[in-house]
Amino acid sequence: MQPTQKFEEDVAFVREAVEKRDRRQYNSIAIVVLWAIILVAGYVVNDFRPEISHLYWPIATSIGFLISIWIGVRAKRVEGVARRSEGAKHTLHWGSLFFTIAAIVFIAQRHSLDGWVMGQYITLISGVTWYLGGLHLDRRFLLPGIVCIVSAPAVDYLAPYPWTMAGLAIAASLIISALWMKPHEKSTV
Repeated sequence: MQPTQKFEEDVAFVREAVEKRDRRQYNSIAIVVLWAIILVAGYVVNDFRPEISHLYWPIATSIGFLISIWIGVRAKRVEGVARRSEGAKHTLHWGSLFFTIAAIVFIAQRHSLDGWVMGQYITLISGVTWYLGGLHLDRRFLLPGIVCIVSAPAVDYLAPYPWTMAGLAIAASLIISALWMKPHEKSTV
């Protein structure tokens, strides 16, 4: 095999891997659907069973976070483009939300804020985290971030089920953003 031919094959392989990665950036909608379900269920709990919200949210989000990592790692392996640094960046970014929410909970308890206000702060911080994730990790988190930020104060004005309405709006924005902004397969013709 000629060195030039080998070089061309290597370049073609790298180009194909990069194009494959770009086409499959949002490898699976499974993570989005998982979080849409977790969020809607949690916001429904906030409206209809607020006394168990303090149990639902830490348990559901912790399990969801671990499942998301598993889905993401598995999808990257199937894709054949596994970059450990990219996975670590996502894990650290989304994991920072847990530390921020824990700080909000401690501050809220110290200052006797009720669960409603604490939920608004958590929704606001979650929206900011998603929006920043959209700026720095994947643009598909921009719209859900904005909807989440707007939902934080909006629950004071929505009726009759404000948290449920906010949860449905946030979940819809996640799914719409994932489908609408999904990269299209490039034709080889």
